[in-house]
Amino acid sequence: MNTRSVNRTQVLLAATFLLLVFLIVQHIWANWGLVTIHARQQPLGKVIASIQSQGHAKIETDLPSDTLVTMDCVKVPVADAIDTLSVVTESRWRLLYFVAGTRTALKTGELSWSGAQTPDGWKLLSFPMGNIASLAGDDAPTLDPRADVWSPRTAAPAPVQTFFLEAAQATNASFAFPVDWNPTVKSAPPSGTVATVLPKLVSAAGGVRDQVFYLSKSGQRGPRPPAANGNGGPVADLQLDPDLIAARTQGQINRLPEEKRADAQTAFDAENAFRKSLAGMDPDARRAAFLQHMQDPTFQQLMANHLDGQDGRMNHDQRVQHNQSYVNRKLTAMGKMP
Repeated sequence: MNTRSVNRTQVLLAATFLLLVFLIVQHIWANWGLVTIHARQQPLGKVIASIQSQGHAKIETDLPSDTLVTMDCVKVPVADAIDTLSVVTESRWRLLYFVAGTRTALKTGELSWSGAQTPDGWKLLSFPMGNIASLAGDDAPTLDPRADVWSPRTAAPAPVQTFFLEAAQATNASFAFPVDWNPTVKSAPPSGTVATVLPKLVSAAGGVRDQVFYLSKSGQRGPRPPAANGNGGPVADLQLDPDLIAARTQGQINRLPEEKRADAQTAFDAENAFRKSLAGMDPDARRAAFLQHMQDPTFQQLMANHLDGQDGRMNHDQRVQHNQSYVNRKLTAMGKMP
């Protein structure tokens, strides 16, 4: 074999090796953070561990770790997997940021929370709205709250809890922190996703934080200290900013696939217009208008879309039970139940 032939063989081998490396890296990159779960009556603790490992996210819960779970999902983002898990375990989930002045204080509060105990001296800012974009259709994707865009409007210098109050309204994230930790932030962080803005804000305040997907039993919110405003006042003193809430929903719509965006925008514009129409009404007129609005076929269709999205994530046994309950309710209403 001559030298030229040897060189050609070496080049081919090297090219083949590089191609294999490229394909492996491409596969890893394309599937990074995606979750596949095929669970049949598996303990919740095992399912959560698998989602954490595949999705590279921290998940905590106050549900028993031996709760049996049946669910299926294939190569879905971690928020989608958690959403399905919450449906099959009849629970609710949220993105929760624990923030404190020291690592010791942070862990103390976090451990109490996951142990279903209310941490002493902590408060929570949380305004859950769910996946509003799902009102556009039953197959709308679950939007990861970490990607919610936040453009801080609070004028600095300001207490850090004032920024938390704004972020809790402007995004789908929740914030838990010690009541007596409220240092002044000298300048507002730049705009970005809440997952990138929050670390800069906490760093500027000299604190530490932990990002957690928190799963709690449906009908409860897990241990929840009294909500308070950024200055430590009770929730009764809290004045929500409707512009922040509207911008939050608009941000969700902007992140939808193009084919879903138009329906979601139409639904949001109609609901926003209705909300504004209530502004000048007295309480009785407002209540009557709201009840009438709930009977509107368009609004009822939006609610049906949302419920259909929930049904699509149920496991087989849940779907059978749900359908049977629906039939029983219809028969009862018709006076045909024994």
